[in-house]
Order: sequence, then structure tokens, then C-alpha cells
Amino acid sequence: MRSTIICVDDEFSILKSLGAQLKRNFGKSYDIELADSGASALLLCAELTEEEKDIALVISDQNMIGMAGDEFLIQLHALYPKTLKIMLTGQADADSVGNVVNAAALYRYIRKPWDETDLTLTVAEALHCFEKDQKLARQNELLKATNIRLESALALLRATLEATADGILVLDSFGDVVSFNQRFFDVWDLSDGALESDSQTLINSMMGVLMESDAIALKTQLEQSSIKHQDCLKLEDGRIIEYYLQPQQLIGKNVGTVWSFRDVTQEKLSEAIITHQALHDTLTNLPNRIFFDQAFDAALKDAAANTKRMAVMFLDLDEFKAVNDQLGHAIGDQLLQNIVQRLSHCLREADVIARWGGDEFVILLPQIRCRDDASEVASRLIEVCQPEFYLGEHRLHTTVSIGIAVYPDDGLENGTLLQNADTALYQAKRSGRNNYQYYSVDVAS
Repeated sequence: MRSTIICVDDEFSILKSLGAQLKRNFGKSYDIELADSGASALLLCAELTEEEKDIALVISDQNMIGMAGDEFLIQLHALYPKTLKIMLTGQADADSVGNVVNAAALYRYIRKPWDETDLTLTVAEALHCFEKDQKLARQNELLKATNIRLESALALLRATLEATADGILVLDSFGDVVSFNQRFFDVWDLSDGALESDSQTLINSMMGVLMESDAIALKTQLEQSSIKHQDCLKLEDGRIIEYYLQPQQLIGKNVGTVWSFRDVTQEKLSEAIITHQALHDTLTNLPNRIFFDQAFDAALKDAAANTKRMAVMFLDLDEFKAVNDQLGHAIGDQLLQNIVQRLSHCLREADVIARWGGDEFVILLPQIRCRDDASEVASRLIEVCQPEFYLGEHRLHTTVSIGIAVYPDDGLENGTLLQNADTALYQAKRSGRNNYQYYSVDVAS
């Protein structure tokens, strides 16, 4: 919308001449309005303002009948302080002009009769100032609107951060903290004093509650924050925190990272319980066949790659069926649990014992130098079962029989070694029980 220049003079010929001159020089960009008195000019200004038109400049004669020019310009300034004002005067009175300059913020005064070039340059200069002020005002309004939108967006972001179940930490490209939510402090169990800490102190607080190896891992990720990553961290109090690292880029340049943290201790515990239950026998808590097969395959690969010897045993309780038949399965189950405790104490950390089914167990000895090593283990297993078992009012005596197959002498793969160990167990049973036997081709035939 075009802005307006208003000319005010009570002499029609002068007013007409002034208006014509302004139209010639500024009519393409501005509307030129004429008023024959200060009162008429004030009414015109009110109408233009109601129409939401800007009044860029008012040029007024000083000496007018009725309302004098200086009085008019002072009233005009009170109503429209941003409008620029030029006063035309035939006989300039220093006191009068000074009064208008001070009270009406007079932009300039020009002596009458005026020089057209001088007037045109003065008006052009005034309009240039007006346009600069208008542009600055528009920029300020735009900036104000942008700030409002930004504050609204930040408020929404803060609300979103506080609403999320994850702890959020935002770092800039220098590793300094930009933002976080309260959940971040809850997840890490940090004190309220950490809110006022500097970035490095806050990071150190996180490092201080981690297991040493996990603190090193987190430090590495902080130094390589331009790489997307996901992992878990273990705290000294036993809790587990899962984190996601998401780099933030602007025009291809890394500008920071967003970290999200959540406590997955119960989730990981539940997963561990489910995994344990899937791989272990419910009665004895020993590994089951699935677990044993995985361990056996891994041990075979290691033995083949490193030219090692290993042994596998089948162990069976002698006359266990009679216990179940005479005393019931509950006593039988207790006996199995007590036997497992004794057997487990005879094995090395690397050895694996699993329940194969019923009263039968399979034992893996992944690191032996010779058959004598397996014989020593078998002898201990038989010996440890000799003392009586006290199960409530029952005193039970039981023995075990063991069959042994050795890699690579008795087979090179899982199935063959297990079959040969089972054949050796059968021979131990036939040999009177309470003993161990190695697989041999003669026994098998």
C-alpha cells in the first residue's frame, strides 16, 4: 500500500504549486494530499489512519489563519510521532522554529519562497529516512513474529522432551550441553546440583557411576559423536542403561548430537531369565541339550583348529528307577538335585555338565592333555556319589556309571562322539555299574 505526503497551506496558489511539484517528483511512489488548514490536515490524517495508510511526510506553512503551523505540527507529532515534518516559513523566527524542532521533532524547515531543487532534495532525503524506518519496522515486526514462533517451537520442544519416557541430552559440536530433560537426571540418578554444573562436570558425573569399562566406552562414543550408535552401559549399582546416539547435521556439517537414555534393567533381566529358561533344565538348573549342543560344537571347532584333545561323558545313575518306584518322584527329584550339586563341585570352570534326560547327564571336558585327565575326572565323579544322601527321613545310597569318548580318537563330530560315549556307558552298566569305561571298537562290536 502506497504511503501519503500531505501539504498544508492556507494560500491556495502556494498549496497548489507545492502539490504539483511533489506530484512531479514523487507522485509515482506516493499519494499527494492537500489541506488548507491545520484542522483539515488533522482530520485528513485521522481518515488515512483509519484506512491503515501510512503518512510519510507532512509539509506545513508556519503562518496560517486559525491554527498556526507550529501549533499544528506539535499536535501532529503528539498523534503521529513517526510521521516526518517539514515547516515552510517566510520569516523564520528562531524561537518559534526552535520550539517546533523540540516539541514536534521537526525534520527540517525551508524558507519561502523555496528553491524547487532544494525542496525536492530535502523531501527525497526525508522520504529516504522514512523508508529506512519503515523497513526497519518491518524487520522488527518480522523478527518479533519469528521470535514468537521460535519461543513457541522451543516451548513445544521442551514439552515434548519432558513428555518422552527417555532421558534426553543434547550436545553441540564442541561437546557442550545444549539441552536436557528431567528424565535424563532420573535415569542417571544425578543430584539436582548437577543441573547447575558445567558440561564437563555433568559428563564426569555420568562417567563416575559407570563400570570402568563402560565409562571408557562412553568416552569413546563422545569423542566419535558423528557416528550413529546404539549400545548398553552398566552402572556400578547394577542397573543397565541403553542409549542411542543420533548425530545432527546442517548443510552437511555436524552441529551436535542427541543422546537418548532409558533404564532397561528389568527388561534385560527378563530377557536373561527367558534365555536361561530356554537353555536350562527346570529341575536341576543345569544346561539342557540345546545349550550343550552349542557348547559342544564350539569346543569341537576350537579343538580342530588348535589340535587339542577333548572328552565327552555320559553319566547315568544306577538303579534310579527303583527310587522313583518305591519312594515317589518327589524324592527322586530331590536325589537328582543333590547329586548335581556333588557332581558340579568335581568339574573345572571350562567343563560343561548338562541334563540329557531322566537320570542321565552328559559332561564335556574341552581341555584334556590325555586320557588320564578324563579318568581323573571320572574317578572323582564316581567317588563323590559314594556317601549316603539324607533326604528328610530317607537315607539313600546310589552309584553312577560313566561312558567316555575321546576326540579325535573316537570320533570327529558331535553325533559320533555322543553315540560312542553312550556305547561306553552301556559297557559300564554291563561291567557291574559304579565304574567308568572308554569307548573301544571291540566293545562296540
